[in-house]
Amino acid sequence: MASERQALEVKSPWWGEHVHRYNYSLKHFIKKTDRVLDIACGTGFGTDIIAKHSENDVIGGDISDEAIEFCKNSLSRKNLSFHHMDGTKLPFEDGHFDAITSFETIEHTTEFHKMISEFKRTTKKEGLIILSTPNFIINSPSGVVTNPFHTQEWNYDGFMELLNKHFNKYELFGQKYNRYSKKNVAYRLENLLLQRGVRKMPLKWQNSIMKMAGQESVYPLEDDFEMVKDKKEILKCKTFYVVCWNE
Repeated sequence: MASERQALEVKSPWWGEHVHRYNYSLKHFIKKTDRVLDIACGTGFGTDIIAKHSENDVIGGDISDEAIEFCKNSLSRKNLSFHHMDGTKLPFEDGHFDAITSFETIEHTTEFHKMISEFKRTTKKEGLIILSTPNFIINSPSGVVTNPFHTQEWNYDGFMELLNKHFNKYELFGQKYNRYSKKNVAYRLENLLLQRGVRKMPLKWQNSIMKMAGQESVYPLEDDFEMVKDKKEILKCKTFYVVCWNE
């Protein structure tokens, strides 16, 4: 499985959407008392977010020794640990976890069926498996998967077919980028930056201009995203987010 890790850098194009997924999961689905596995944890920033709000053990797992070594050297909490592991062969007994999160993972391996089966095996009955993956139609508009780290991507119908193969109960959302729907000063200023080619300026200059309009960064922040459930809205979203119950 290839790597495509989010660096520990708040001001980046993808930080806001990644953090939004973790915090949304904590707010609406994962309980403080849950034992959680975050598989394909990468740099561990999301695993750390879960552990910060948890009263139970939280484990980050990744197939990359380099990633795990980075996590161990960078993050530390009493309830947080990181271990090398393969998502298709998890080293845990049946029903070990209350919840498993795995964001932007299943598109990186052709063994996604086996991986999801392992998630189910190691999650308690009625436990949660929370996934996200790119919407092929939006992420690869040419009709060809261009991301070199992705072995496949799914459109809405294909992803529904995958979910129905493994789960009887789930809630599917689209992660919608909503900054442009706010129509505030920052929105208008960002449009002006784009029109005038100011995006060619150094990033710190762009961010300074945006701060004057009340926006922390030209890059999306957590508050620039929301989860939507209407199919018409999901179809327009770049990312699918799904919560599955292990019945």
